[in-house]
Amino acid sequence: MMLTVQEIHLGPIMFPWGLAIPIIALVLSLLLGKFLFPKFKITTAQWQEFKDSIWNAVLIALLSARVSFILFHLDSYLAHPMEIIKIQDKGFHLYTGIVVAFAWIIWKNKPLSKKFLAILLLSFSMLNLGGFALLDQVQMKYQQYPDFNLQTLNQQPIALSQFTGKPTVINLWATWCPPCRREMPVLLEAQKNHPDVEFVLINQGEDATTIEKYLQNHAQGLSNVLLDPQGQTAEKTGMFGLPSTLFFDAQGKLIASHMGELTHASLNQKIKQIRVNIKEE
Repeated sequence: MMLTVQEIHLGPIMFPWGLAIPIIALVLSLLLGKFLFPKFKITTAQWQEFKDSIWNAVLIALLSARVSFILFHLDSYLAHPMEIIKIQDKGFHLYTGIVVAFAWIIWKNKPLSKKFLAILLLSFSMLNLGGFALLDQVQMKYQQYPDFNLQTLNQQPIALSQFTGKPTVINLWATWCPPCRREMPVLLEAQKNHPDVEFVLINQGEDATTIEKYLQNHAQGLSNVLLDPQGQTAEKTGMFGLPSTLFFDAQGKLIASHMGELTHASLNQKIKQIRVNIKEE
């Protein structure tokens, strides 16, 4: 097992912290409930019904979080309707899912002590808040704006620091990676639509000839494609899966990161986040 700033690696399986934290919070909250339920005069049968309602609430939360995200980004999904089913873009509106799940749990467990329910729901909420706050701090510490030299397709050295001063999207990819290839048109379109944002596509481990051939056939016009033959960007940022994308604001501060395939909606959402400071100035 290996722990990185993005996920837990269990052999070939990668388990993102964004999913691990809520699961850990849920398990700890249920352990607390198992200890407390006799004190609130709750029967074993009622406790079992409560646990069953939790797992139903998880499914309802995921569905409502996905639907609400689609509605918030309806224009993007109407333009590309097949992306609605691409849940690997991690397009979920977390707060909507939590509110709906809490409402479901309270409604399904009306006979139970309101204090008991409040303790468990508060425990779950606080564990999540603490977990994600800690994750944000770790990511900001270890995922600083990469400050080293790479190579252009012409084998010329180039410093990544030259892209600072504007919101920047750094994408790690390879031609052999199917989700990287699927998201390439999404990045190409975004680069054309957002000239105030720098898009830097850092190829991991391939030679210039292979990359140029691929770009000519599939992504003509894509700029800022760089070579990283030793994979040092992945090592420096802790983004070991492909594709991976880092989103920095104009001051070089990490705002968001995404491991896996991007869709138009998920990419546009994060671009809005890194452009906020520009709009305010």
